[in-house]
Amino acid sequence: MKKLEDLSRDNIFKVPDGYFEQLPGIIQARVAKPAPQPWFIPVLKFAIPVLFVAAMTVWFTSGNGTTIEDQLSKIQTEQLIAYLEESELSVDLVSEEVSLMNEDDLLDLEERVLSSITPLDITLEDLNDLPDNF
Repeated sequence: MKKLEDLSRDNIFKVPDGYFEQLPGIIQARVAKPAPQPWFIPVLKFAIPVLFVAAMTVWFTSGNGTTIEDQLSKIQTEQLIAYLEESELSVDLVSEEVSLMNEDDLLDLEERVLSSITPLDITLEDLNDLPDNF
């Protein structure tokens, strides 16, 4: 067995040149925390596109706050009559469209037309007072 005195006293561990001079900088670079980034920047990166898509969806599905009935009710009767007289809308085209409707569609159309007509305030006496040649 070897004795402690028999071992060589040469340093078997070698350190690269300048290691201890660079060591504090290496440790600080590993330990140092990066500057904190504001919390709202990563949130905004995802929130802005989501909010944009949601706003566009609401805008397109809401019809800008008006229904087709509301838009049509704003048209003056005279303008509508003038448009229909100028257009090339024919009775054949209308009858063709009606022929494509099923019974439920026709009943719904009839109900909508009848509900839009305001009833006349005429009594039986008023009808009797009308002239016979009218």
